[in-house]
Order: sequence, then C-alpha cells, then structure tokens
Amino acid sequence: MNFFKDQTCAAFFSLKTVLFLLLAAQVLIQASVHGQALRVYQEGDSSTYAGARLTGQLWMRYNENNPGTLINGQETPAFFDISIRRVRLQTYARIRDKTNITFTLGQNNINYLSARSGEIRLLDFYVDHRLHKFLSVGGGQSGWNGTSRYAAPNTSRLLSLDVAPFMIPTVNQTDNVLRKLSAYIKGQIGSWDYRWIFGRPYAPVENTRISSNSTFANAKPGIQTAFYLKHHFFDKESLHSPFHQGTYDGERKVLSLGMGFERQSNAMWHLNAASDTITSPISLIAIDLFGELPGPGDNALTFYSGYFYYNFGPNYLRVIGFNNVGGGLNEQGSFNGTGNAWPAIGTGHTAYVQGGYLWKLKDRNEKIQPFISGQFSRFERLQDPVTYIEGGINILMKGQASKITLAFQNRPVFDYSEQGLPLASHRRSCLILQYQVRLE
Repeated sequence: MNFFKDQTCAAFFSLKTVLFLLLAAQVLIQASVHGQALRVYQEGDSSTYAGARLTGQLWMRYNENNPGTLINGQETPAFFDISIRRVRLQTYARIRDKTNITFTLGQNNINYLSARSGEIRLLDFYVDHRLHKFLSVGGGQSGWNGTSRYAAPNTSRLLSLDVAPFMIPTVNQTDNVLRKLSAYIKGQIGSWDYRWIFGRPYAPVENTRISSNSTFANAKPGIQTAFYLKHHFFDKESLHSPFHQGTYDGERKVLSLGMGFERQSNAMWHLNAASDTITSPISLIAIDLFGELPGPGDNALTFYSGYFYYNFGPNYLRVIGFNNVGGGLNEQGSFNGTGNAWPAIGTGHTAYVQGGYLWKLKDRNEKIQPFISGQFSRFERLQDPVTYIEGGINILMKGQASKITLAFQNRPVFDYSEQGLPLASHRRSCLILQYQVRLE
C-alpha cells in the first residue's frame, strides 16, 4: 500500500514540476515575442527587481562509436540519436542593488538511455551581498569556481559547440553539474577582478577502489579552495554571474588575462610500492587569455588559449563522454570504453586553443561564425599524447537567443598493447547539429 502511495506522490510532484515548467516557458515566450524584458521591477524602485530566463539545447548526432560499444545489448559501430543536451530555467532577484538571489532548475544529457531518469533537479541556489564596491560575499550551491575562465562556462554563450571536459575537471564527480556547496568572495578593483571560493565537495561517485593509480578517496574530504584573478585590457566583463562567456557576438571589445588554482587536501588515494595507502591532494593551476576584437561592420575575431597543469596524484586518468549513449562493451572493447568516451582529464599538462570569426551576412540579419578548437594533453599515465579537435559553424539567427550550430568532433581511441599499456591506436569522429534557444 505504501508503495502505491509513494508512486502516486512521486507522479503528482513530477506532474507539478512539468506543469510549472510549461507555464514558465509560455510566459517567457510571450514576453520575448512582444520584445519585453523578462524582468519585473518594484514599483518606483528600479534597484529591486526579479527576472527569469530559459535556455535549452537540442542535439541531432551521428557518432562513430568506440570499438565494442553495445546499445541494447547489440554491437553498434555507429549510432544516430536525438537528445536534449541541456535545459535550464532560472529565476533571479536583486534587492536594493546589494543583495542577489539566484535559483536554477535544469538537467543535462536527456537521451534514449536517461530519459526516464532525467528528472529536473536543483542546480543553483545561492545568495550574495555587496559589502563594498570592491567586495561581495556569498554562498550556497553555485557555479562559482576558479582555476581558469571556463571552469565556470556560460554554456549558452559558447564559441564552440561545447565546453572541453578538462576545463571542468571534477564535473559530476565531487560536484553537481559543476556546482558546489561553497562560500565565496569576489570583487573588481580597477582593471582587475577576483574570485575566491571555499567549498565542501560532495562524496565522489567514481569507483573509489584503491590501486597504484590515483583515484578519488573514500575518506573524509578536505576543504576545496579555488581562486581566479583576471586583468582586463579593454572593456570590463561583468562579475555578477559566476559564468564566463565564450563570445559577445561582436558587441564588446575584450582582452583579459587570467590565472588561477584549485586545491583540496586528502582528495585522492593510491597504493605505494609497499601497498601502503597514501592520500594526496588535488592541485590544479592554469593561465589563460581570452579576447574578442570587433572588426569592420559587425565582424569580430574571438580567441582563447590556455596552459593547464593538473595533479590528481600518480597516474590519475578519467575517461569521459558527454551525453554518452553507449550501453556497455563486449570483448572487442578498448581502453576508451563505450560510446563517445575518451581519456580527457588526468594528471599532466594540457594546452588548449580556440578561435572563431563572426560576420554578418549581406542584406540579412543573420550572422555566421566558423570556429575551431583543439586540446593537446600529455597525461602521466599515457605514453602517447591526447589530441582532441572540434570545428564547426554557428548561425546566429537572433544572437544567442536562436542559434544553430553544426560541429565536427574528432577524438583519439586508446587500446591496450600486449604489455597491457594504453596506446593510441586510431581515431573516431562525431557530427552534431544543435539548436539553441535562450529567452531572458
């Protein structure tokens, strides 16, 4: 009897969530159609207001699967699918120009494997308060992160199709879709801005079996500290949101140099030669440069480059595939694992570059923006380097509010040698068509 009661309650609350999201989406769309700002001001006081935004990304994809990939128990060398890469519904409020409140519901990677468990969940709930023009304090579950610019990426304002996995190195491991329970301070002083975060990470979800290769420890975690300092050479970027934009659609002149770190004690463990358990910290550092330089007319050059050194302990390596639809492996499986996974994050050095050029089509409102990005990593556990390439074109029909992206991704496949070592053997590709909507 309790089972049916619990199921009925769950269905009721799920229905309430769906109805709430549909109603919110209808309000957002109606306001957008009529050119209204999705914001309500307190009567007679524009310093106090509340607003909302809705973003979503739909994918159609053809993926060359890793060797031995199983889908519904059947070996599948390639696969076409339709999925929801991201959906977000955010509400926010500002009180007297000093206090900000943010609340976000959303989910990632709703595909044929996850649709029945792809419930909408809480992503953000945090509050910050400005104590001084140079200092604000805040806390809650949020995307305030350090290390590099795209440790906190604005995923609905990217230059490339998607964020590189290594930029968010603990995603869905000790965080919640890169959000963490944390307190932070932030501010802008002249042409500099800073953020300093103190977080309590979630318990790791990765297999924490101990071996000679470092993995996340099933032990009491230390406090996670992250810091990011940035210098603006031209226009200043907003520090209101934790998330950095990948492009400004040619509307601003930006050049910023950043540097940051992240550290957490007792985060990892491994066995030494004497089979003793050794715990070690996570220690990450990065330096990066972002620029968007407007050209003639509405044209603009956008670029990003960075150097990253990650230390997760000896031989740590994470194989990850975003929005993965692989359901398992047979005996032909490789080190990469199933679907579109590849060794993207690990102890070692990484260089990353990204570039694109935006121009407006003659006698039309649309803009096009071809782009290319590349990751080159030397991970401690692998003898061969990891190179990952993504290129494509954005068609901005109404800026980021209505955008189509066609992207090509090419990844390495690592297989085991006769000695049991992972070596680069060949490459696989993926073609993705994305439609993005952003209403705010």
